[in-house]
Amino acid sequence: MITGIISEYNIFHNGHKYMTDKIKEKSDAIVAVMSGSFVQRGDVAITDKWTRAKMALMSGVDLVLELPVCYALNAAPNFAMGGINTLNALGIVNNIAFGSECGNIDILLRAAYTLENETDIISKKIQEYMSDGMSYPSAQAKAYNGSVDTNLLNMPNNILAIEYIRALIKSNSTIMPVTVKRTEAEHDSDKISNGFASASKIRSMLMNNQDIQKLVPYITDDFTLRSISQIDSAVTAKLRLCSAEELKNINEVSEGLENRILAVAKENYGFNSIAEAVKNKRYTMSKIRRIILAALIDFTEDIYSPEPEYIRVLGMNKTGMEILKGAKNICSVPIITKTADFKKKSKKFELDLRAEDIASICSHNQKKRMGNMDLKYSPIIMS
Repeated sequence: MITGIISEYNIFHNGHKYMTDKIKEKSDAIVAVMSGSFVQRGDVAITDKWTRAKMALMSGVDLVLELPVCYALNAAPNFAMGGINTLNALGIVNNIAFGSECGNIDILLRAAYTLENETDIISKKIQEYMSDGMSYPSAQAKAYNGSVDTNLLNMPNNILAIEYIRALIKSNSTIMPVTVKRTEAEHDSDKISNGFASASKIRSMLMNNQDIQKLVPYITDDFTLRSISQIDSAVTAKLRLCSAEELKNINEVSEGLENRILAVAKENYGFNSIAEAVKNKRYTMSKIRRIILAALIDFTEDIYSPEPEYIRVLGMNKTGMEILKGAKNICSVPIITKTADFKKKSKKFELDLRAEDIASICSHNQKKRMGNMDLKYSPIIMS
């Protein structure tokens, strides 16, 4: 039995280790599809993807694949679809496991099927609420109030869990969904409980030079932080030099949002300041942050499509190697272990390379700010 996980591991903490341990009770191996340079909330990952892959491999994962940035830096439905279709393409995964606040797969399945078969009445309500200035997530939760438990649509892990199931439905996948109830620390919680803390709490501690050893199962000796403030000048310059027409073509930009972003960029400096000034009730902060980063790396809307064009390996152990051997003849797309060997023309692949070139500038270690990291690093191999 091989179980897939769609992850960010930003950072891999004891909650993730709890989940891998629970999965291994019933599964022979774990394949993680992990965000690479940037993450779904619109930020640079706390450290590079190879370091995060090594932390995962040291903590129970057997094979780590990169989720292309066109999925990682995208809205929840596209994030989920990219991850699910990557596992589908591998052709050897039996289950997908994901954390959820509710911990009940039957409840999540019912909610997913309800949303996937949205009625015209619900669709109209969502549009009306959005016309009044609501963001899509808020409008959706309000429209479904009474037919879907509002806690399911207001809690981040539940939301992603439902999107994973919807992606399974849309792709006619044979992969079966399984959920693990989130334990101890809630998403984005500032509390520490029994050795568990949210990833956001641990990231905050790292930025403040606090000890996180008891909150993570493993941390590499050469762990190097990355932070978005390192590219404040690059972000500001990019947006001030952009035309409205160029920004209009960036992924997730709609409804004239390009004009608001450009106007704000003329009056503000830095990633966080610009994002804060652009945000309003209509758009979530995560969406605004994703758009700004998408503009920086030239992630235009034509690059996204639900079907992956390749699978990139970030790391593996002996079990992971056997999984790759088994997938070699049935995988529906090329499997990349050495970046330089992939010669196919691909906008998605080129975007991944650009994303890492920019993300490396975010490193606190000047020696790790070089370009072409994808060409210099090989997959992590664990014995």
